[in-house]
Parts: sequence; C-alpha cells; structure tokens
Amino acid sequence: MPKLNDPVYLLLAPCVLLFGALLQLTIARICSARVKGIVAAATCLPALFSVISLLPRIQSGDAIDINLFSWDGPLVLAFHIDSLSILFAFMGTCLGAIVLVYSIAYMRRDPAVTRFYATMLVFIGGFVALVYCANLFCLYLCWEVIGLCSFSLVGFWYQQPEAVSGARKVLLMTHLAGYGLLIAILVLYHRTGTAMWTDPRIGRNFSTGIFLLMLAALLAKSVQVPLHTWIPDAMAAPTPVSSLLHAACYVTAGVYLAARMHSFATWLPSWNLILVSIASVTMIVGVMYALVQSDLKRMLAFSTVSQIGYMLLGIAIGTPLGIMAGLLHCLNHGFFKGGLFLNAGAVQHAAGTRDMNLLGGLASRMPRTLLCWLIGVGNMAGIPLMSGFVSKWMLYAAAIQAGWAIPAVIAWIASLGTVFMCAKATSAVFLGPPSEAAQDAHEVSPVMQWAMGLMAFGSIVFGVAPQIAYVLFFHPMFSALGMDTTLRVTWLGMFGGVGAFSTTGGLVLAIVSFTLGTAIFAVARISSRPRVTTVAGSAGILLGGPSDVFTGGEPLWEHDRLSAADFSHIFEQNWRSFFRWSNVDKLYAYGFQQLLRVAQTLVRPMAWLEQWVFQGLLVLAAAMILSALWMGRISPVYASIDTTPMPALLIGSICIAAVTLVCAAATTNEEKFLPLQLAVPSFFAVAGCMAQVEWQRFALLEAAALLSIVPVWKAARTRTSRLTYVVVVLLSGLCMESSQLLAKPEQIGWSRALLLTSVCIKFAAIPFLFWLLRLADELPAIVLAFILAVIDIAALGQLALRVEVDPSLLFPAAPWLVIALLTSLVAGTLMLAQRSIKRLLVLSSIEDFGFLLLGVASISKLGLEGVLLSAASHALGKSLLFIAIAAPERDGALARGDTGLATRYPYSAFGFLIGMLTLLGVPPMLGFAGRWKLYETALSIHPGLLGGFVLASMLALIAYVMAFTKLWWGIPSYDDKRITTVDTTERYFPPLIHESMILKAVILLLFVCILGTGVWPSIVVQAFQGGRP
Repeated sequence: MPKLNDPVYLLLAPCVLLFGALLQLTIARICSARVKGIVAAATCLPALFSVISLLPRIQSGDAIDINLFSWDGPLVLAFHIDSLSILFAFMGTCLGAIVLVYSIAYMRRDPAVTRFYATMLVFIGGFVALVYCANLFCLYLCWEVIGLCSFSLVGFWYQQPEAVSGARKVLLMTHLAGYGLLIAILVLYHRTGTAMWTDPRIGRNFSTGIFLLMLAALLAKSVQVPLHTWIPDAMAAPTPVSSLLHAACYVTAGVYLAARMHSFATWLPSWNLILVSIASVTMIVGVMYALVQSDLKRMLAFSTVSQIGYMLLGIAIGTPLGIMAGLLHCLNHGFFKGGLFLNAGAVQHAAGTRDMNLLGGLASRMPRTLLCWLIGVGNMAGIPLMSGFVSKWMLYAAAIQAGWAIPAVIAWIASLGTVFMCAKATSAVFLGPPSEAAQDAHEVSPVMQWAMGLMAFGSIVFGVAPQIAYVLFFHPMFSALGMDTTLRVTWLGMFGGVGAFSTTGGLVLAIVSFTLGTAIFAVARISSRPRVTTVAGSAGILLGGPSDVFTGGEPLWEHDRLSAADFSHIFEQNWRSFFRWSNVDKLYAYGFQQLLRVAQTLVRPMAWLEQWVFQGLLVLAAAMILSALWMGRISPVYASIDTTPMPALLIGSICIAAVTLVCAAATTNEEKFLPLQLAVPSFFAVAGCMAQVEWQRFALLEAAALLSIVPVWKAARTRTSRLTYVVVVLLSGLCMESSQLLAKPEQIGWSRALLLTSVCIKFAAIPFLFWLLRLADELPAIVLAFILAVIDIAALGQLALRVEVDPSLLFPAAPWLVIALLTSLVAGTLMLAQRSIKRLLVLSSIEDFGFLLLGVASISKLGLEGVLLSAASHALGKSLLFIAIAAPERDGALARGDTGLATRYPYSAFGFLIGMLTLLGVPPMLGFAGRWKLYETALSIHPGLLGGFVLASMLALIAYVMAFTKLWWGIPSYDDKRITTVDTTERYFPPLIHESMILKAVILLLFVCILGTGVWPSIVVQAFQGGRP
C-alpha cells in the first residue's frame, strides 16, 4: 500500500489520465464509441479518488512537496500540493468524469470519438499537473498543453468554418498572451537562479512588471476584458468541450494562477486595484453582451465572462473572505455553468438548434432537462439555497468590508442583469407552446440526464452547506498562507471556527419562503386559466396590429410566445453606442491590417531583389565585407582552433532528417533518382559532422554542399534558380574558406568580415533573404527541406563548434546580434504576407536561423546549448513540415489552391501541426528545450533583445496559425470543385487519397522523435553530452 508521500501515489492522478489517452489510441479500431466513452469516464475515477485521498493530509494545513528529477537546468519535475491545488484538481477530475459520462451518449455517432476522448483526457491530466507543479517552467509547459488541447477540441469539427475560425482565435489570443507568462518566468529565473515558486527568492524579486506579464496571460485564459472575445467563437466546439473547458476548467486556469500569485508574494495595493478594476469592467461587459445573444451557447459563454469576473474580484480583494468567495464561486460555477452547457447540448440534441428565437415550449417535452436548467440558472442568478447565492453574498460582504464599495455595487448590478438574462433564456427556450423546432423534441438519453443531474446536485450542495467547502479546502488554505481562519461574515449569519455550522433563523426563513412560494405557484396554476398568454415571438396587440417586439405593456395572443429577440431588442436599441465602442475585435482587426501593410511594404523591395538575384548577391556581399572591415582595428585575443566533437543529438537529428527525406522522396516524387541524389550529399554531411579533425569536417561539409547542387539542378524549374543556388554555394564556401585561411592575428579583421558574410549568405540572413525566396516555388518541397534541414544545419553545427573554441571570431558581437534580430523580425513580418505555403516555410526557416545566430553570437554556454538543441529541433521540425506538404504538392493540391486538405491527408495535416509547434518552440515539443535557452540568452544580453525575439515569435505564430487553418482545415475542395455547404450534424468526408505507408511511417517517426525528446528532456541532455570529451 503506497504512502501519501510516495511519488507513484502522488503522480497517479495525472499519469492515469495520460495512460487513458494512450489507451484510447490502442482500442481505436477494436471498440465501439460507447465503450470508448465508458473507458474514458472510468479513467477519471482513479484520478478523482487519488485527489480525494490527499485531503486528510492537506487538512492539517501542510503541503506535500516532492522533487522527482531534473529535466534540464531549471526544469525540475517538482510538485507542491496544497489545498489550492486539491481544490482545482478536484474540479478537473470530478467535473471531467461527469462530462465524459455525458459524452458517452452525446458523441456516440461521431466517427472521431477516439481523437475526442484522447484529447479530453490529456487536457484533464494537463490541468491536474498544472495545479500540482512547483516549477514555473513545468507550469508553463502544462499551461500550453491545455491550450493546445483547447485549440484541438474547438476545431474538432474542422470542416465547419465556424470551428476553424473559433480554434484559430482561441490559439492566437491565448498563446500570444501566454508569452507574457513565459517572459515573467524567464525574468524571475534570471534574477533568482531558480524556477521553483516555493523558493523565498521568488517572492523577493516578484515586481510589478512580472505581475503585469502574468496578468496578461491569465486574463486571456480566463476571458477577461479586453482578451475575452475568443470564448463566444469557441462555442463551435462539441457541447462537452464547452462544459468542461470553457465553463469549468480551462477558463479557470487563470483564476488558479491569480490565486497562486498570493503564494508567490504579498500583493501591493496597486495590484489589487488593477485586478479589481478589470474584474469590475468584465462583469458588466460580459452580462451586457449575454443579454443580446440569441444563440443559447453564446449567451452562456458571455455569462462565463461575467461570472469569472466575480471570481477574480474576490481574489483581487485579497482578504480571506474575498479569496474564499472568489474560489467558492469558481467551484460553484464549475457545477452550475458546466451543467447549463450540458442542458444547452441536450436542447440542441433534441430540437436540432440552439437559436432561442426558434425554440420554445420544451418544458412539457423535456421536464427533467428543465429541472436541471432551473437549478443552474437559479445558481447563476444567486437565488437563496443555491450555491451561487452563497458565494455572491460572501463577495459583497468581503468587498464592503475591504472598502471596495463601488465594485460591490457593480457586482450587484451585474447580478441583476444575470437574473434578466436567465429569465430571457428560460422563457424563450422552455415556456409557452412548442415552437416548430420543438414539435418532435423529446427527453435525452438517461446517461445524459444522469450527468446533468449530478451537475445540478453538486451546485446545490454548497448552497445548503457551504461549510463543507470551507472545511475541506479553504481553512487549510488560509492556515498555510498565515491568514485569519475565522470567517466573520457568511450568508445566513454563519460564523465561527472550523466545522461550525449554525442553522439560523435566516435558513429557516429561506426554506419557508421557498416552500410557500412553490405552493402559491401551484395553486395559482391550477385555479387560473387565462385567455391571454405571455408567450411567442411576434407579439400581437389585441386592439391593433401586431408589434415587432413585446415591451411588456401589451397582452399577447393566445398562441404567441416571447422570444429571445423580445428581451434583447431594447438593449440593442438603447445601448448601441456601448456595444459599438466595447467591441475590441475591431481594434484587433485594425492592428492585424496594419501588420499586413508593413509586411506588404517589405515584400516590394524583396521582390525586386529576387528579380536581380545575381547582382544583389554580389553587390551586397561586397558591401558587407567592406563595412565589416572596421573590426580589424580591434585587437583580439587570438586562440588556435582545437578539435571539438559535435554532440550526438545534433548528429542523430541530421541523420533522422536525411533518412526521412530520402524515404519521403521515394514516395512523393516522380523523379526516380532523387532519393539517390539526396542520399549521397547526406552521407557526406553526416560524415562531416562525425569527423574529429577540423579540416576534415570542413572539407566533408563543403563537399556535401557542392553535391547538393545536383538535386537542385535536376529539380529546379528555371535556369536562373539553378545558377542562383550554385552562386550561393560557391560564394559562401569561398568566403568561409578565406576566413579560415586569414584567421591570423594580423588578418583577423578580414577573417571576421568574411565569416560574417559567409554565414549571412549561407543562411539567407539579412540582407540576403531574397535568394532563398527565389528558390521557394522553384524546387520541390523535399529538396527545399534537404537544403534547410540537412545541409544548412550541418554547417551551423560546424559554425557553433568553431565559435566555441575561438570566440574572438565574433568579436565584437553587436553586428551579429543586430543581424540576428533583424533577420527574425523581417522574416516573421514577411511571413504574414505570403500566399505560397512553401515561401512561408522558407521564411520561417530564416526566422529560426535568426534565433540560431543569436545563440552563436552570444558566445555563452547557455546560448551555444540553445543553438545545438534548436538546430536539432529545426532539422526534425523542418523536415516534418516539408514532408507534410509533399503529398499535396505531388497531387497538384497546392498549385490549385485547395483547402480542407486534412480530410484527404490526415497524417500530413497532423505532421504539419507538430512541425509548426516544434519550430515555434511550443512545449512539450523539442523546440521548447532550445527556445527557452535562447530567450534567456537574449535577456542576459539586453531585455530589449528578448522583446524583439519574442515579437518575432509572435509574428511567426500568427502566420503559421493562419496558414494551417486555411490550408488544412475548413470546407474541403478537391478536383477543382469546392464544396460550398457542410452539414453541421453529419460531416462530409470526400474520398481519401492514399497516403502511402512509407509516408505515414516517416511522419510518425518524426513525431515520436520530436515529442519523445520534448516530453522527456533528460534524453536530450544525455544525448547533448554524448560525444563531449
């Protein structure tokens, strides 16, 4: 029997969930959708029991700290499990289990249930790991993992334009803001030398700037103004996703981070003011937009924006009562809002729509769903005996006690709007005579009813007995934080120490009032038979013609009913200015348009240089050499070049890239000799990497570059492109050879100038980007990948090792750093204006080369480690990207401009996504292991340098996401015929074009290498050390 501090026991919750995801892949072809759902829901139970079993240990106020092993430098797999962690882990596993039970019936007919259940389990496991992590880098890794799961699940029905648009918006807004969290972690590590937030040094160095950076990340994740606009578009996801991610867990990850920041450091009053202000604005904005929605799920989405504002308001107040109110509302919200989304899914499942203007009269046909709905909206509206009332009452009391009277009033006003919104939705969906859409509606399956019932029950428990949550979660939390553990104000007058529960006269009065009101309603319903009802969309006035909108002052015809438009029209008409000025999406669209203008401005001179490619190469090379000669006046410290073995990781990555490219060429290219033409120079490149003598390494790598001319010459479409590559190879090789020959103290200036010129030409850095762009559309994807992933990466490894043994070659480093930064920024900007996917991938390689030049120019151990790790990920990721587009290129899909290619090339689409994330350095891919080192290197040189490279990463992310969702997702088109409509209930699947087994195996091999080394970085570290003396 394992003990509570046994690492295996503590890891049970996240590990069993990840194991469940792998199990889904294993049983994909042997089990039905129903069995897969049962297995997924059952997988959550051991995780839930593991979390609950930790409660006795946590109740004493202690925390469980455990360090398992070090991954790479500050990346340590360490857990700090306290009551705050247990609260959110309980939410993830408990609500996750309920939602997966609901999914058994809801998703039973979807052909992609394996992908659905596997991603949901990965999300729950990542969420639990997130709240357990004591290491900030690991926390960021989990932060991005759940973000990727949200992107995948929102885009689950990727043939629907709404799903594509929603997934794109989710990833862009949350990941771009997530860079704030990453920068904050890098700054903290730079200042303290530790990434463990439990270390006291973190608190001493936690400044306002770091708070604001983390705040940006949590605002986007928790849909707070102005980063809230992605959540209504995310409603294109399946209903279980909306319930678990966008009501219960994903959006509350930011709430967890805000609460956890109280553990990092004592908050300054300005921090409280900032978050209180944002939360107050968010409560109003969220409820106002919810009031004018006609789509049931979008209304619930905007109400989530408002409700999370309540949570963050409580946390921002910072008192024990305020924090408890915010976190209790978070727990309550998970149950009642998660349940409301499940109710909305049941309505859509039964009626075929979620448009409230088309619904009505479902109460008689779905009475159990109505009951669960009423419990949910009662909680959201804050009706007594409901948990929502408890947390809101506590929040009002905490705000007033702490002197935040205005936010308390704002919260109360937002509650009034919430009541009106709940009345609108209930009336439009359930009351009145059945609408046309509701004629054939019926109660959903018992499995879905049980799930909705469990959500409703959970939302009642903490309303009747809120002390349960206090005893289980909040008292030990306040004890650990050193806060007052005695609640002075709670609802119904409760007060006292641990476990005290006083059934006061207030509770009796609430119960009596509820019972009496129910009795009066029942008697009135039986005795009265009104001839004029209060139901239906086009309200008719008895003495006159019909009115467009019911205003409340006129009676309705007997068969009329109130629609959602009747409630929202008055707000749309009278608050038109508010909705116009609060629509921040217009601001984001304007900013994106300005970025495109800048990119298009840069395209023009680049296009001119592409036309005059030979002249540009020669003139710019001469100009760079002459402008760099001033370095010769600086007296260097000269060191002879020693022999340094290349790391085994880089050699292995180049080998894998070469082998996979040769295999892909054999199956995706009609030129039968192309595999051989790629294999020969690959052999020389690998041999050069393994050479122990410097001159042998140089000779073999230059021979590989010369031999690479053969496949380029055979494959290029025009003579100009062929000659361009020949000139580049000869010119860069000549400059490199001359640099080595002149590497003497008296000629060091020439040596440096020639080395800089050679490197810039070789890697198409500023100002030589144009030659590689000229080749982009002229060469097959596989040949481009061979140049970028094998030949260039081998040469980069040689450069890094040469600089490592003779740093004086890069002295001074300023020109190198400027060129590196400009290369990444210009390439990232140009990516936004590309219509050709191959040109975009070429520019992304140039953008990545800027990062690699940064590491080389830093002449630091951390920087050179980042270079070699990033070079390895570049070789694998770039090979995967170009292999992914090789099959569509072979079939003419790229030339025709086809979209929705994931339907025909699912493995290729998957490979493109993984390669994209690798190049962007998104955890848990291998690219993150190198990128964070390069970011930290930039920070150690100058904070502005870090900002520039992060901006380049953001630009590349935007371009990649736009390209991926346009090329691979969306309405499929094929054979020059575009499908203009897609059934939203039964997805259309055109016939699959065969992806060969070799191509699938190559993509899976690269994926395993990238993900395996990224998830288990100790392998990377050991491989990096391989071959070192």
